[in-house]
Amino acid sequence: MRKINICGNEYPIDCNALTYIQYRKMFNRGIFQDIDIIENFVSLQVLIADKIKKENPKISDSEITKQLSRTMLTNIDEYIEAVTRIAYICIYTANKKIGSYEEWLTKIKRINTTDKWIVEVTEFAVDCFCGQDSNRGIEET
Repeated sequence: MRKINICGNEYPIDCNALTYIQYRKMFNRGIFQDIDIIENFVSLQVLIADKIKKENPKISDSEITKQLSRTMLTNIDEYIEAVTRIAYICIYTANKKIGSYEEWLTKIKRINTTDKWIVEVTEFAVDCFCGQDSNRGIEET
């Protein structure tokens, strides 16, 4: 079992075969649909950032971030919903007493697309469901 820190709160996360079923029951959609949303968002972000850099090689990182934020606005809602659903189900799998998804969301004061926990929880879920982690049978502490 691993832990992630979201807005100053530490949560244990876990994933197993039942997680997949619970995800569909809770959110009325498959977890792979949300993993795909996240991958597409990140890929698009990289492509747009590269395009901005090519068009203006002297642009600052903060200006790239601003332009990227404006451009990605149409995709951000889906991305945030996908990320928070995946984080919640991994936390729920480790601790059924976490409360409802909506209750848990009230504990997240802000979400930045570059938050470290987003990458951690997404990689954890992908490793669990896509078999990327060769040490999956070994319990993590």
